[in-house]
Amino acid sequence: MEIKMGRVRVSRRTVLAGLAATSSSIAMPNVVRANPRRFVIGTNGGVAYENFYSAILQHFERAHNVEVVPVFGGGSELLNQVLAERANPTMDCVVTFQGAWLIGKAEGVLEKVNYNNIDHIEDVPEFLHDPDGYAPYVNLGAWGLVYDTSMVSQPPASFKALWDEEYAGQIMIGGISHWQIHLAAFAHAWTGDQHNIDAAFEKVKELAPSLAGFYGLSSDAQSKFQQGLASVATWYSYTAHRVAQLGIPLQFRFPEEGAFLYPQAYHAVKGTENVDLVEKMIGMIYDPELAVPYAASDGYAPCSSKAVLPPELKGKILSFDEITRSHLWDWEFVNANQGDWLTRWNAEVRPLVGG
Repeated sequence: MEIKMGRVRVSRRTVLAGLAATSSSIAMPNVVRANPRRFVIGTNGGVAYENFYSAILQHFERAHNVEVVPVFGGGSELLNQVLAERANPTMDCVVTFQGAWLIGKAEGVLEKVNYNNIDHIEDVPEFLHDPDGYAPYVNLGAWGLVYDTSMVSQPPASFKALWDEEYAGQIMIGGISHWQIHLAAFAHAWTGDQHNIDAAFEKVKELAPSLAGFYGLSSDAQSKFQQGLASVATWYSYTAHRVAQLGIPLQFRFPEEGAFLYPQAYHAVKGTENVDLVEKMIGMIYDPELAVPYAASDGYAPCSSKAVLPPELKGKILSFDEITRSHLWDWEFVNANQGDWLTRWNAEVRPLVGG
């Protein structure tokens, strides 16, 4: 992931003044109270924010007399804004996903939190804590196998099964934003070591002629599933869940080798005076009574061991047992090498795929 720093100087007052116009289409109504504390949060928009607000943020506003002001964007876009505004930050809190989170830490634009102030943190496994004292992960997607139940009678049980002849011409993998995680995951599946990238390139070149094509953003994958261009894909559990709610019969499959976790965190931005509110919001996300409905609507797996999924969500949302059997990408390794990998990918893999 390449993060380009701009020379943008925006005052908090200017940004907040413009937020009403840019956010009004999907922002939820705030609870009107006397002198609420304003909490500016950089987060994903659209249905992701609607689910987040309904399940968590409206309760957060009421419990702590807060007015939430959203700034919408993708993870990289929001991190770029935080980097550009480091001298005069306009946000109190920003969503990050693993990988970009490391860049924010290295650039010194995130603030540490006090774990003693986070409710329910004792129910969150330690490997989901940040070793340096920054915010812990709050939700987990899983990257594994997804298939269309109306088109596939025998779904692949492992990443290796994608190489089986029965799936030829039906498989879709990421080729714009996701190629680097495919390399690491396929290296792990075939050699037991996600760092064996040369082996992964050789296996992907074997697979390439059997691919129906690449997907880019999640919306592109969704569109190609809707069009029937592919019936099997390497994709995320939470996106499959959201698309299934739209009536497309997608099912997530936990691979035999283990899925890879795609964690989400909400970090305090360096310079905010509202670190305590970030800690309180994280605690509410861990609250089992809120976490399960949030998972049902949004597809992310709760991080709390006390958030027990009901039977109707099992197999659709990652269970706590599956979380403990999953893997984390080595993002320091990925970030350090992905530029060279992209050059190889474009030269060696992309020409072999017709779609």
